[in-house]
Amino acid sequence: MAPWEAALGGKFRVPTLDGDIEMNIPQGISSGQKLRIKGKGMGRGASKGDQMVRILIKMPKELSSKEKELWEELSKVSDFKPRA
Repeated sequence: MAPWEAALGGKFRVPTLDGDIEMNIPQGISSGQKLRIKGKGMGRGASKGDQMVRILIKMPKELSSKEKELWEELSKVSDFKPRA
């Protein structure tokens, strides 16, 4: 997921053993966090377990000049302290 998707949250398509579903991802989720999808894991019938979804936030390797400008602007206006 892209950093802006993690920050804003929304509905995202997630693969399960029964096929893709739309999952609501909360805003502000961090890379490495896990979410549970009840009844979509291994098992049979009513005894199916839950599927865990691990969030991975991917950063672009290269930025356009406009993207870099926007990231720099965000760093100036944000009061987020990741190391606090």
